[in-house]
Amino acid sequence: MRISSNFDAGNITCLACAEPGDIELAINRDSNSDFYQWFYFRLTGARGRDCVMKIVNAGGAAYAGGWKNYQAVASYDRQRWFRAPTGYDGSTLTIRHRPERDTVYYAYFAPYSMERHHDLLAWASEQPGVALECLGRTLDGQPLDLLTVG
Repeated sequence: MRISSNFDAGNITCLACAEPGDIELAINRDSNSDFYQWFYFRLTGARGRDCVMKIVNAGGAAYAGGWKNYQAVASYDRQRWFRAPTGYDGSTLTIRHRPERDTVYYAYFAPYSMERHHDLLAWASEQPGVALECLGRTLDGQPLDLLTVG
């Protein structure tokens, strides 16, 4: 069993993952910031096993009040997302799920990756009357683009 987030938009630190019923995770801080809320990670090797994933630092998130009645999203193919049973006790966010497949992704909300964003920009810039201009770079080095229509 393995937890990873080394992919576009991925974000989590695995603190413990020896047993599927006792997985401990922590959300990483945003780049150049003390704030955090976003998580997105992949679990492999737990098909058919009852998994309990505890995000132990959820109580310190930028908007901890948003965890009340919140349900994390999960996906096997990163195209179709569904809600996974999730609870919050005031400090720890707990996701409970029995994966039906070898690999499952969990996220704060369905991700809108930079790859998908770049695909949209490429499509839009090919449309008649649309110009794409790079204004600079964001704090994490991504292009800051401007689409002009008309």
